[in-house]
Amino acid sequence: MSGSERGLGKPTAEMRQGSSFLLYYIDDIPKTVDFISGKVTEINWKNTPYMGQIQITKKSADDNTLNGFPKGTLLQGAVFEIYDRSNKLVDTITSNKNGLAISKTLPLGRYMIQEVKAPANYLLSTEIINVEIELAGQTVRLEVLNKSVYTNVSIQKRGYAEVLPGQEIKYTFSNIANNSNVALDSFYFRDTLPTDAVRLNKIVTGTWSHKISYKIVYKTNKNSTNRTLADNISSDKSRVIDASPAALGLAANEYVTEFTVMFGCIPAGFKQVDAPYITCDVLKNLAHEYRFTNKSDVGGLYNGSWVQSNDRWVTVVYNKPSPQVLPRTGY
Repeated sequence: MSGSERGLGKPTAEMRQGSSFLLYYIDDIPKTVDFISGKVTEINWKNTPYMGQIQITKKSADDNTLNGFPKGTLLQGAVFEIYDRSNKLVDTITSNKNGLAISKTLPLGRYMIQEVKAPANYLLSTEIINVEIELAGQTVRLEVLNKSVYTNVSIQKRGYAEVLPGQEIKYTFSNIANNSNVALDSFYFRDTLPTDAVRLNKIVTGTWSHKISYKIVYKTNKNSTNRTLADNISSDKSRVIDASPAALGLAANEYVTEFTVMFGCIPAGFKQVDAPYITCDVLKNLAHEYRFTNKSDVGGLYNGSWVQSNDRWVTVVYNKPSPQVLPRTGY
């Protein structure tokens, strides 16, 4: 029903409300008032403001590898807050299955819109949107895009290609990183030692791109429970940690089978700066061309799901005896 059909005529002059102006219809329908001698008669006359609405269409800005949604998919579950010019919250709206978030009717004027919750597997938009409802009955239509969450971690492991029995071997970790555009919880990297061929000697922690504190835990062949090797390690300083059986006070014939560096929650872009590495002692009784494999993995949690990667390095033992030289005989 239009304003004229309701008996509502031209708008009044602008009326101040807070720091903004509202436009109201003139109610020109006559009203009957009874006056009583000697008494004050109050008349309440309400004016209806010009109103409009805001409608937001929420879409995916790109192809999402987590949920398989292609670019342009209409997204459900985005939450927006709408504020008036006096910074008062006037409405909170959520996009439906058709990607539409529609406000209640609002008086003409300027509004600020901010996304406060993104759809699952999408990044929150930080854009502040300013709009104005200028005409009665107007629906201001907007399209807001969300970039997809991307999760990826990496690790690379390198060592010696060939060793002699009894030699010290060095394994270097590189490209340990949270390549995601979101933070990850319970971030770690772990090294599983080839205990058929080596014994852990020391760990050099390296340095990392963001300042946090972390710890290192380990397991042995006689105890599968994590034990703390070092705690409250500062990520901006490299430490040399003695991890030999003697330093750890291990029992006879007990040795480290794996260790894990536990960082906790880390931001997007977290990565190593100075490469961490370890040294191990190669067992002395290994046969020629014996092969052993060191395994490493890295991971973190996003929304309760693990994001992981791994690498390995194969080393060959050189233990070929020198050929026996026989003494020369004859003339």
